[in-house]
Amino acid sequence: MESPVLTPVEGQLAALREREITALVEAAGTLVELGDTAGEDRKRLLDMAEDLRDLFFLVVVIGEFNAGKSTFINALLADELLAMGITPTTEAIHIIKHGDSGARKPNMRPDGLYEWRHPNTGAPGVALVDTPGTGSVFQKHEQTAKAFLHRSDLVIFVISAKRAFAETERLYLSIARDFGKKIILVVNQSDLLEPSERQQVRRFVEQQVEELLDIKPLIFMTSSKEALRAARAGESDQQGIEAVRAHLRGMFSEAPPARQKLLAQLSTAERIVNRHYEAVKGNADLVGVDKNRLEDIQREIDQQSNGLSGQLSAARAQIDSVFESMRLRGLNFITKNLSIRNMARPSSREALQTQFQDEVVGRALRDVSEATDSYVNALVDSSRAYWRDVIDRLNQLQRLLDQELSGLDAGIYAEQREALQEAIRIADAELKSYSTGKVIAGIQETFRTNLNGFALGGGAAVVGLIITLLGVGAPGPLIGVGAAVLALPAVLVGAPITLVGGVVAVRYLRRVSEDSKRELNGKIDALLVTYHQALDDLTRKERNRLSQYGAQVLAPIFSRLRVLNERYQTQMDRVSNHRTTLETLRREIDTAT
Repeated sequence: MESPVLTPVEGQLAALREREITALVEAAGTLVELGDTAGEDRKRLLDMAEDLRDLFFLVVVIGEFNAGKSTFINALLADELLAMGITPTTEAIHIIKHGDSGARKPNMRPDGLYEWRHPNTGAPGVALVDTPGTGSVFQKHEQTAKAFLHRSDLVIFVISAKRAFAETERLYLSIARDFGKKIILVVNQSDLLEPSERQQVRRFVEQQVEELLDIKPLIFMTSSKEALRAARAGESDQQGIEAVRAHLRGMFSEAPPARQKLLAQLSTAERIVNRHYEAVKGNADLVGVDKNRLEDIQREIDQQSNGLSGQLSAARAQIDSVFESMRLRGLNFITKNLSIRNMARPSSREALQTQFQDEVVGRALRDVSEATDSYVNALVDSSRAYWRDVIDRLNQLQRLLDQELSGLDAGIYAEQREALQEAIRIADAELKSYSTGKVIAGIQETFRTNLNGFALGGGAAVVGLIITLLGVGAPGPLIGVGAAVLALPAVLVGAPITLVGGVVAVRYLRRVSEDSKRELNGKIDALLVTYHQALDDLTRKERNRLSQYGAQVLAPIFSRLRVLNERYQTQMDRVSNHRTTLETLRREIDTAT
């Protein structure tokens, strides 16, 4: 059965309480979408909303077992209400609400908490909360205490004067600080210390909390046991408890406990919501960085692909220049050998073939090899460097992913990580494909085979044509014509016939020269087409590799990143709206009358 609110609120403050409850419940609903890691904070927000319905200002007393927490609460009440002892006596949460003293036994609430009533809690609407000791051998006790910290509006941390400052005490103080709770430190059992030792302990505690936790809470030195003894004897309190009571009275006189309750729970809610906003923003930023890096890689792939066209044009121009030079040398070779002057100096087929090889083809083979080798090496070196850079970038992306994976939606992002690893594997395989030398060897072999074929086939054809038409080494049509003309009796033919024979010879040589040059040009043009095709095929293959990698490997990763980015942006917008709502509530509660 839910306890009635003993300090009802009305008017503006009552409306603000309802709005704050609604804000906490709605924020908790949004945290459901943020995954399992937000589950505990969702429960905290719902607990706080429930406490706002009750509206008791919760002064939560926490500390290690046997630090004297229950005794301290009894001393504040000036009444031995709670059980005290040297063993961990508090197993569950005990709430002592302000009210008339009733039965000396607590009521067991449905949520497992024990509820008491007492008039000395400090003010109407104030409840003192006794928690199980931290550092207890009973782990369940410690978990119970820890799980209640977010519900507190003020934390009084009780430390034993004989064993301050334990690791668990630092842990719980840091949790309370991170929740934005107001904290008071009570160094209890000071009666066990000499007067000089009390100051030393106080300074030690002050130094520890400031250095380790960066906080400066109020510190009270008390002896709860002696304060209770004095209360029983009707003596005035000389053991520090009255100073704690005075501080609480002053705090509650500054603002009603109900208003302070609204503000205290609002502070905790703001911290929870802000923490998740930063977490979601971190996820969105991380995915955004990933997306931007992939976009950079995709742009570089496009640039690399476009850059191949420039390299190809330069290589083609260089090879064209080599073949044009070879064309000029071939034409000069034909002109030189198809002359009337050479008619009287016949050469053998082998000699003319060797001459053609040396003068026309020999330099071309070297120049074309240099030009093509230069292009292929530049292409391969550029591709190797590019793929290494892609692998480096993807590895950086994976390291970034691994560092932040715990903060992301692991279920969805696991697929992204797997795709990224596959992208690295494919890029690595592409890089290794160049290290075998097959690309260079293949294209160079194609070029050498073509050029050697030209030297043998094209040269043989041109030389054969020259020899056939000129009759080099054997009687030929032109030689026959010249001999017939010269054999005619001079008295019958005379000078006119000799002139006619010379004109016929020149015309015939010109036609033979044109045929030979046409044959040579056709061979070289065909060879150029073959070379251009080989370079184009290699370049197209490289461009296709880059394009397929971008489309088939990077594009799916980019798509998943875009979906994740949109999801985190939506979550960030929703959490941001809760932040705005809580900020507005704070301003209105601060100015409420």
